[in-house]
Amino acid sequence: MVNIIVERVPEIYTCCDTLITSEDVASAVRFQNERRRREHLAWRRIVRKALGRDVRISYNEIGAPVVDRANTYISVSHSSEVVAVAIAECPIGIDIESSKRDFEHAKSRFMSRSEELLSSDSNWGAYVWTAKEALYKLYGRREIELIGDLRIDSFNSEHSTMLCTLAESEKAMVEISHYAPHFVVAVATMAKL
Repeated sequence: MVNIIVERVPEIYTCCDTLITSEDVASAVRFQNERRRREHLAWRRIVRKALGRDVRISYNEIGAPVVDRANTYISVSHSSEVVAVAIAECPIGIDIESSKRDFEHAKSRFMSRSEELLSSDSNWGAYVWTAKEALYKLYGRREIELIGDLRIDSFNSEHSTMLCTLAESEKAMVEISHYAPHFVVAVATMAKL
């Protein structure tokens, strides 16, 4: 089962928020930027609300968040005013971005010509970007090329799903959805073929 939670980042946290722990506050202090501190607290609050206040949150060797629950995986993403968290019983990756962002100028760095031809949807740049970011988190390795190592093979526009290949062999599935008026959410899991 996959649980996806997307919430707006609060402008301020109250001192009485019982889900935020002293560990969360200490972890957030490392961020110089106030917006980043609020995003950090927002996703940790979501994880604690879903898994319990006592869940231990740490980071793996590549800096991705992990929890101390058996067979429980999390992935986190934020985009200015919103935060998205995926919680699942299998490895997972999530990304959220504003579809208003200009993806055209960076397209050559993340989208191959064959991927470009898969859809004429006006949000295609946002779909591919969020899919690649979610795949990157799912794959869980550094030194990955967004074009060469993470490939979108097909797009089913009716179901908003993509069949993808990770590093020439492993298959993954990405589901695209929308949140609020202009956010695109991509969730990546290993494909069950």
